[in-house]
Amino acid sequence: MNTLNFAKIFSIAIVLFVFSFLINNYLTFGGNWPGALSINKNINIFSSIQISLYFFALLFPIFLVYFYKKDISLTGIADFFDNTNSYIIRFAFWAVFIIGIVDAIISLLIIEGFIEHFFGKSWNVKLSNNSFRAPYVHFPLLFFALILGYFFKSLNFFWLAFLVVLAEFQIVLLRFVFSYEQTLMSDLVRFWYGGLFLFASYYTLIKDGHVRVDVLYTNFTEKNKAKVNLFGSLILGIPLCLTIFLKGMACKQCVLNQPIMNFETSQSTQGMNIKYLMAGFLIIFALTMLIQFVVYFLRNLEIIKRK
Repeated sequence: MNTLNFAKIFSIAIVLFVFSFLINNYLTFGGNWPGALSINKNINIFSSIQISLYFFALLFPIFLVYFYKKDISLTGIADFFDNTNSYIIRFAFWAVFIIGIVDAIISLLIIEGFIEHFFGKSWNVKLSNNSFRAPYVHFPLLFFALILGYFFKSLNFFWLAFLVVLAEFQIVLLRFVFSYEQTLMSDLVRFWYGGLFLFASYYTLIKDGHVRVDVLYTNFTEKNKAKVNLFGSLILGIPLCLTIFLKGMACKQCVLNQPIMNFETSQSTQGMNIKYLMAGFLIIFALTMLIQFVVYFLRNLEIIKRK
């Protein structure tokens, strides 16, 4: 196996491995499947399916590189992952935009008593409880965001920043002009700002906009800069993202799984019911950053190969 083919296989396999891990995480902790590692104790159809996802993540790249797409280039793989990342971020943007507005409106109607007045106490109780609001309101909106992310491809993070400004403006306007304030108003700001901060991290990496303590890098040749970025992606970037997944989602009570599985909400009874989704922001952050570090690795390897 030559170096370039190994790099192609490694890049595809690491991304597929993470997707396999996320699917297995949902099946194990959300669907009560036995888990991929349970195949050592008790072989059944469910554990076999789960372990096969990891085998697929390893074998498919080998098949792709050596048999199906022998001429696939480093740039071609990087472009595909770039497009994948862009779709994930577009989906995440539409999700936080739509859910933020809808959930804020529902919370406001509950606080002001409109839900109970027009639809009865039972609907007021249901919509106040996240065990109902999450699966029957948030999840359909997430599916709708998947569709919007596919069709609307000219998304820019300026829009999400603009939403944060609007959310802050409505707090100032309502508080100081109309003397009206609710917890949900600041919840909406945090929800959108958290999305902006974490979703835009991969975009900043593309533009090389992250803070870099630069002592020697500026004076390096293009090839040496590529080597620094390549090894930085392999030694620092990708392991960091994998650590977030493995430490945050290794068990049902782990820091990322627990709030999502329990549809966690804030302690305030007058806030939005979106706290569990903000834990999901970290998953989107780790996933998009990992994919972008893989893209970084491939593009810089291409530069080294040309020089």
